[in-house]
Amino acid sequence: MRRKISRFALLALVVLLAPCLALGADKVVVAFSEFPPYKMMVEGEHGGIDVDILREITRQMAYTPHFRNCTLEDCLGLMKQGQADLMTSLLRRADREKYILFVQPRYRARSDKVFYLFKERPKKIRTIDDLESLRIGVKAGANYAPAFDNDKELNKIPAQSIKLNISRLVADEIDTFITTDLEGDYWIKQLGLQDRITKARFRFQQLDPTYMGISKKSPFSAQAKKFGRILKQMLDKGGVQRIIDKYSK
Repeated sequence: MRRKISRFALLALVVLLAPCLALGADKVVVAFSEFPPYKMMVEGEHGGIDVDILREITRQMAYTPHFRNCTLEDCLGLMKQGQADLMTSLLRRADREKYILFVQPRYRARSDKVFYLFKERPKKIRTIDDLESLRIGVKAGANYAPAFDNDKELNKIPAQSIKLNISRLVADEIDTFITTDLEGDYWIKQLGLQDRITKARFRFQQLDPTYMGISKKSPFSAQAKKFGRILKQMLDKGGVQRIIDKYSK
């Protein structure tokens, strides 16, 4: 009887651990939503500033990143459920802290948010009050600035990508969209729209640190301090800046 129970317990344990064993103990699942130049597909491969930083940290830890493509909303859902171990380019917010362990130190200090306009239908955005009558494209699941995020009166129209917001702006389905200037400039250049889309005078200029995060449900959370130490060494020795410079040329 005892032997049967032991066999049953062992079988149950194998079933529970099967997903982890299938992936491999030395691999981490990274929730990946495009956010150029930090996270992007380069000739069919995952690349960008965040990816290069992450590959170097996991190399030093003897882990292999396994990227799982998803929208921002879905990526956050994977982190919440523990189906992804890591995510990058995260702003620290109270709702996210319930299920994400934000790795110290932060690796970007500023996170300015810019409003883009179509030159053929110019709108004046000089203060936040000028947004009240506009249709504003946002990325579903994204955080921008508390004053903007918490304003329930603004007409925010969610999209799954900045590319879709750019298409909507050109098609007159929205009046403006908000994103970081690096991401906005990247996609506008890729789409050849530099002469048709411009930036509004008003922007959210803020010290809003950006972090890498680990799911609190992930076994990899036990490695958070080691992960943070390597990240700090890269920051202190200029490794992170060298990666940023490579994508800024």
